[in-house]
Amino acid sequence: MVGPTRLPWWTLLGGMGGAIYVTGQSTTVAVLGVALFTVATVAGSTGAGLLVDKVGLGPGGRVPVTAWRVVAALLAVVAVWVGSGGRGAEGAVSISFLLLALAAGAAGAVQVGVNGRVSTATGQPLVATLVNFVVGLATLVGIVAMQALLDPTGVGSLQPVTEKPWLLVGGAMGVLFVAGAAWSVRALGVLLLSLIVLAGTLVGAVVVDLVLPTEGATVNGYLVVGIALTFASVGLAVMRRRGRQA
Repeated sequence: MVGPTRLPWWTLLGGMGGAIYVTGQSTTVAVLGVALFTVATVAGSTGAGLLVDKVGLGPGGRVPVTAWRVVAALLAVVAVWVGSGGRGAEGAVSISFLLLALAAGAAGAVQVGVNGRVSTATGQPLVATLVNFVVGLATLVGIVAMQALLDPTGVGSLQPVTEKPWLLVGGAMGVLFVAGAAWSVRALGVLLLSLIVLAGTLVGAVVVDLVLPTEGATVNGYLVVGIALTFASVGLAVMRRRGRQA
């Protein structure tokens, strides 16, 4: 049994961070473009990762903000920008949508931290995963209900999923991600985990583009340099973390 002194009630709200990220992604990508959205979310997640570690929101305790950790976070943002070919949004940038993308990235970092607390308190990453998806689903249902009331024509349709049910595999992958993050964040910290996830995401994107190429997808020098910079930011964060623990 989990007591209130071990697990504050607000740690059960991690799924809201995932819901905010999904909502921000579906809302802002069409306006900002994939490149600028990705850069903005990485900036939000690494910046929030520094703050979450500093205040000790995650299960690993407080980690001070050092110059090297800030450099690692900034290097990750530069890496994503370079990997996208230095592209941003076409035309004028909507500040409100840019802030929403930043908030989506920050919400993801908070989600990882609080889910890690649930995993540590219960001793079961799958418990944290279950709580995450129950709260996340409830939040998304609420958002869709509000949108249906405000704009019934903008809710969308489930037809693409019914026609291609293999798209539901993404949900299973999400379970693995949330469980893995909840299990590992205590040892890694939110910032380092965010950087590692980013590096893995970029490598995975390259593999998908090579194995299942889509129209317009290319693996170019910009992307290779961006991946190299991402791994450099991970290495920098790892070395400084080891130096702090020594």
